[in-house]
Amino acid sequence: MGDKAAEVQALVRTVQVPAIPKATLQSICAVNGIPKTGNKSDLQKRIIQQINFCSDTGDWERLHEIRESIVTRAPIFVTPALVSQTQPQPRPHSQTPLSQAQLRSQPVSHSSYYQAAPSQTANPSGMGSYSQTGYGALDGLRAQNPPATSYQLAPNGPGGRIRPNAGLIAPTITYKPSPFYELKYQVGDVRTLEVMAAHRNSERISVKVQDHPALQLCLTDRTMRVMVFCTAGNVGIQEIAFPYQCELKVNGGDIKANLRGLKNKPGSTRPVDITDSLRFKPASYANNVELTYALTQKKFYLSLVVCKAIPIETLVSQIQKRIRKESVIAEITKKASDPDVIATSQNLSLKCPLSYMRLKLPCRGVSCNHIQCFDATSYLQLQEQGPQWLCPICNKPAPFEQLAIDEYARQILTQTPESVEQVTIEPNGEWVAPGGKKEVTPNHEASFVDDDDIVVSEVTRTAGRVSTGPSQTTAPTPHLATPTSVASRDTSAAPRSSNKRPAPEVIDLTLSDDDEPPRPVKRANHGHGFSSGPY
Repeated sequence: MGDKAAEVQALVRTVQVPAIPKATLQSICAVNGIPKTGNKSDLQKRIIQQINFCSDTGDWERLHEIRESIVTRAPIFVTPALVSQTQPQPRPHSQTPLSQAQLRSQPVSHSSYYQAAPSQTANPSGMGSYSQTGYGALDGLRAQNPPATSYQLAPNGPGGRIRPNAGLIAPTITYKPSPFYELKYQVGDVRTLEVMAAHRNSERISVKVQDHPALQLCLTDRTMRVMVFCTAGNVGIQEIAFPYQCELKVNGGDIKANLRGLKNKPGSTRPVDITDSLRFKPASYANNVELTYALTQKKFYLSLVVCKAIPIETLVSQIQKRIRKESVIAEITKKASDPDVIATSQNLSLKCPLSYMRLKLPCRGVSCNHIQCFDATSYLQLQEQGPQWLCPICNKPAPFEQLAIDEYARQILTQTPESVEQVTIEPNGEWVAPGGKKEVTPNHEASFVDDDDIVVSEVTRTAGRVSTGPSQTTAPTPHLATPTSVASRDTSAAPRSSNKRPAPEVIDLTLSDDDEPPRPVKRANHGHGFSSGPY
């Protein structure tokens, strides 16, 4: 018990060091689930209260987590009680006699966080064994004292938080989860964008690879990406939201990204990937990330986070749910058996409503009531650009966890050629390829050809009747007016179908003005019907 009490007092003295900056205390509070608001003394009191609570309740694993976060973030302020006892360590002159006596009372075999060689014996303090390679036996933490160039990832602990080590900091803001990326480590501190109701302001973040070990992960793993996150709050789960009027620059170059999302669709904004715009070599190069904004009515919070991007092909392979063929047929027959509905056949399109291409992997939400499917890859590509997670057919919620592959439509796709775009679904659930419809189409086209033939024959008969009519002269003279008028009267008097056009009148454009007959002189009308002769 004396050893454990000495460790607790050493932790308390470390937290009470006045030289520890407020930002470090806030980071310690964030990773341990302690509120990080208030001044510096409030943060110190909360951490000390948490340490004393773990000591009183015997929660040694929780105390390990707090001690690890303190040693990682404030190594230069760690008291000698937290330093390895296997090597002689200089004692500061500021230590009181009571603290020095406590330090001398600690046994040499006591295990500490900076033990030079792992012991194979159990720790008598009851706070867990450090003899294993890492903390796999406790809560999945990383190996103790890793090499300076090793940044292997570790699974989360029981609290669901990433346990930082060697300068790796977990995100301090909880963002809405997305299947397209997994948040790993935060780069630097969260910047607050103050309210700018009438002016514009710029927030600049200087990033050096040598100052942030998390950035070195991007050099060895192409799936690790540096993303810019911005939210309108810092408490609870937050959605991505940038100021309405803002622009982002990295090293002086504009970043072409949609910072507003879809119109009137909150939550449709995605973080901005700036990995390709950063310079990782040399490690001392200062990358400048600048966000300029204006006309804001509330605060925003800006941060850089190293995320692990998940390709769409991987997400498609992770869709595990299936809609069985039997259940789809049962759903079709159930609707057909409704006495209030007349059961008829329906068409099922084999084209995706998003890409208008033939379906590759038919998919729909488990809450959808229709049998029409969309392509899984096309749907995920659309959600990656602007996440809404709504079914494009019925507009019902269709998040990634509720996507399912339709085995009924999948069987139809495998049994039909690529040229087939739709099939007919019968009321009993059976489907028919459009082979029967293709046989009806030529007859329908032939009917139009027959109608055209009828039109031509009617015109021919009409023209023959005009040319052989009794009012026609033996020698046709197209320049005479009388036969033309007679022909027009015969043509108009001839019976014809209401759907057929009359025979066209032929006009000879080769005639000259001299060949035209003289127009008859109109008689003068002097009015009242009396003769114009002399009395």
